[in-house]
Amino acid sequence: MFLRFWGTRGSIPVPGKSTLKYGGNTPCVELRTSDNQLIILDAGSGLRELGKSLVQNGGDKSIHIFISHYHWDHIQGIPFFMPLYEKGKDITFYGEGCSNKKVKEILGYQMTANYFPINLDEAGSKTKFIEIKTDSVYQIGNVKVETRRANHSSPTISYKFTEGNKKIVYMTDNELHAHDSQDDISGVKILDKYKELVEFCSDCDYLIHDSMYDEISVLNKKGWGHTGNITLAYFSILAKVKNLVLFHYNPDYCDEKIDDLLKETLSVLNSENSTINCVASKEGMCIEL
Repeated sequence: MFLRFWGTRGSIPVPGKSTLKYGGNTPCVELRTSDNQLIILDAGSGLRELGKSLVQNGGDKSIHIFISHYHWDHIQGIPFFMPLYEKGKDITFYGEGCSNKKVKEILGYQMTANYFPINLDEAGSKTKFIEIKTDSVYQIGNVKVETRRANHSSPTISYKFTEGNKKIVYMTDNELHAHDSQDDISGVKILDKYKELVEFCSDCDYLIHDSMYDEISVLNKKGWGHTGNITLAYFSILAKVKNLVLFHYNPDYCDEKIDDLLKETLSVLNSENSTINCVASKEGMCIEL
């Protein structure tokens, strides 16, 4: 499998000089399987650049897009995804119905006349919308896809992709909050509260996880649906992941702040004698499994 990051930011795109290193686009990750199936994880503003690349390179008649949830930063790239308007393209959206609405209806809201000049039914590609459920298993080519409920303010799905002996977990917008102060973080408390999520991530090769805030900031944001970097480090140790990828950064964090976030996370992992390799996701970053 192969990963490429097209958007790593949370909440809203933040272009500018202070975000050049890690990027300012909202979540979008490209996953390629060994049989060259194209799977896209979330459809934030990074989807626009991915779409331009796909059109320029010609291929990929079939495209699978998995949506974690419908907050705008995870779907706002869809109207600007160039393959959506190409005849001969088959695009399948996977998501969970919400508030008695089906996936197509939810995604179509931002492409109604008040917000956008073209609606989903006018797109040139052939689109399909699949309603998925949590705690379920699906298959795309050689890849098994498993789902689990994340801890977020809006119903959100985490995904695990398994091909052969390689496993990738995509767990954005997930709140791990089991403490009242930075000095009160405990692996025991985290395991007690989030055992199912730990098991879901267990022994994965790569965990791409929400790390929107530093640990001090997140203490005042309980219920917002996001995780502090130190708690995430302990969670990763419990799950025995091989590689941790920080993701979904606070839009107010400049490149230097994310540098510090990474250094602090690595320091915690080192202090616990962990062998986990931790990196901070950035636009254009590629990972081959």
